[in-house]
Amino acid sequence: MFTISEQPMIFSLTITALYLMTLLLLFLISITVITIYKNKKANRELSLLKPIFITLLQGKTGEIAAIMKVSNPVGDLMDMDVPMHKIEKVRREMIQSGEHEHLLWLSILVCAAYQDEASYKGEIVDLMKKDLKSQGLPEDAEKLMPLCKYTFSPYTFFRIIQFLLDKNIPHVSSDPLFKEIGKYFKNYNVTKALTTTGKFKVLLTMVKYIVLAATGFVMSWLLFYFNNLSQEGVLWLVLLNIIITVASTLFVLWNIMQKQVNPRSYEEIEADIISDIPAFRIRAT
Repeated sequence: MFTISEQPMIFSLTITALYLMTLLLLFLISITVITIYKNKKANRELSLLKPIFITLLQGKTGEIAAIMKVSNPVGDLMDMDVPMHKIEKVRREMIQSGEHEHLLWLSILVCAAYQDEASYKGEIVDLMKKDLKSQGLPEDAEKLMPLCKYTFSPYTFFRIIQFLLDKNIPHVSSDPLFKEIGKYFKNYNVTKALTTTGKFKVLLTMVKYIVLAATGFVMSWLLFYFNNLSQEGVLWLVLLNIIITVASTLFVLWNIMQKQVNPRSYEEIEADIISDIPAFRIRAT
């Protein structure tokens, strides 16, 4: 048991720990609730904007992308013209100019433009695979088909566009289509919505630290109510544990809040995009 002179000090410590843990827990819960609300709003905005940007990618050029063989009603083969969308024209011009950096992601946008045209999409994917291989990118060629198999979430779709805009690829950045897309990005605050959704993804990694703070909060309450019944060594040990919990949680929280949401490298955005594709998630497990 503690002496009379020690009890006020111990009581002050327990009160301080209690208040600190309460404030920390309330802070974490507030951030979580606000971020979840903003994420839902941002996802709704991106979902509404995606068709607008798909329409931009599908802009008519009056040219033919390919000619494919199809069966007519009597079973005879006939030629069918595959229309060339604006984004496909950009891709071809990029190859002709000798540029192939990040060609995979430009090709994925082509897939998005042809996503509602299943009869054409397979032909376009085959052409793009051949182009990737001819550019010395066989690994990207193998990734293309499973990546194009699924419809991308609005978040992933816009992240690919943002990545291509931020990379300042010479031909892409100077193309009228991407200049128009960049203008739409600013007018519709797409970057802000992407950042908000990205923060929510970062928040998911913070759940275990909220549990850690909640544990410290419960311990501080127990310490507050039963400090007179605890042995001195046990009490100081619990106090030390609470202090470590507070310090480590604040440290990790600060680092998470400071973490950049936008990827800093090609490898990071590739990993982020691929994690959104079911086929690749299955392969990784």
